[in-house]
Amino acid sequence: MYIRDYRYWFALDDYQIKAQSQIMEQRLWEIFPKRCLTFWPYMYKDAQGIKEFLERDMPVTVETELSWTGKFTTKIEWLRAWVKVQWRGKIWCISRDGKMWEDHPGRQNDEDAGRLIWKVNEIEEEEPPHIDGVFKSPLSTEVIASFIDEFRGYKWFDAADEITWERREGMDLFILKLSSGTQKFELQLQRDKYKGQEIGGTIEDIFSRLINEGGNHIIDATYEGKISLRKL
Repeated sequence: MYIRDYRYWFALDDYQIKAQSQIMEQRLWEIFPKRCLTFWPYMYKDAQGIKEFLERDMPVTVETELSWTGKFTTKIEWLRAWVKVQWRGKIWCISRDGKMWEDHPGRQNDEDAGRLIWKVNEIEEEEPPHIDGVFKSPLSTEVIASFIDEFRGYKWFDAADEITWERREGMDLFILKLSSGTQKFELQLQRDKYKGQEIGGTIEDIFSRLINEGGNHIIDATYEGKISLRKL
């Protein structure tokens, strides 16, 4: 009797779940430790386990706070897709901190990613990742971030629909599919060939001129010190 009274006195007094969808709340209740209902101090320990499980299982962030004695609030939000990548025949989302998950339109905030799709032809993996749920991206977010930071804001970058990233001659090669109205362009770029040069601005001048001239073109920036133009 004493133990039952003790546990009842420490029962979870109030528990609020602030989730961006019913899917999140339902999944939480499926794995919620029942012992926390009758003895709220367990929440101090179990909240971390809840967080770790849900953040592996779904593309979410989970935070639990104690608002008052015996009263807790758990906040669950979708991870934001920073970029989208075509890899292993599927479209994947990657968050800015390198978490990766399969794209499910409408399930998470992906406005940051926009319409641009990155493609990765090959990647050397020491050990193939376990790709169920949410996992650490095997793709270098540093390379993607560096490219975006250097070239975002240019008209040619904003016109990109997809970027293929691969390695050629030991250097990163970026192949961009661009569109402006009915015009189509392919930009092949190896930044390492233009160190110390403002390659983004040079491509911008060429891109703007070609738009005015009309036609479809390949802009080949894979040669040291020069850029080659061909009809597409």
